[in-house]
Amino acid sequence: MARDFSTDPSLIQKEVEQNLAKGFPEAYLDVVRHADLSSLTWAPLMLRAPWSIVAGPMQRGSVTVAGDAMHPMTPDLGQGGCSALEDAVVLARSIGPALIAGGLERCCAKEVEEGMKKYVGERRWRVAGLVTGSYVSGWVQQGGSGSGLGGWFVKWFRDHVFYRFLSTRIASAVNYDCGGLPKLE
Repeated sequence: MARDFSTDPSLIQKEVEQNLAKGFPEAYLDVVRHADLSSLTWAPLMLRAPWSIVAGPMQRGSVTVAGDAMHPMTPDLGQGGCSALEDAVVLARSIGPALIAGGLERCCAKEVEEGMKKYVGERRWRVAGLVTGSYVSGWVQQGGSGSGLGGWFVKWFRDHVFYRFLSTRIASAVNYDCGGLPKLE
């Protein structure tokens, strides 16, 4: 059984050098070899199933989730941080009017709860699409190197379906304007 290296920085360094970066130019391997071991961590990529985002609970009363808590995704579209910033704008726009109108002292939980519902409703489909697009992009880019029927299918899907029909639509998702913030008067 393989030893768990996820909590031992020296084993993380060894795994990267001997397996993950095997065959990399010497300059890259030097960076790995001279890394500050106290800064090395290992964590798995997280993914939330798109159907869980669309149909699952994202809010309870005046409490909701945002960023990676709402939509962890693979890095293949580079939209994780950007979508968290979108969350912040949409959340501020959704609960901002209640806070502006009543102030923190007079704002009632019901108004905040309604704002949270609005926020979740606006974000569900957008982030489910990003999670799906990111996962599919990574799957077709990395999955075509396998052998056998599975590898052949991924290559066929990538070359005949993904690049022809889906990649431009997925890529267009990164050019998104989530709107502005409420005006202060």
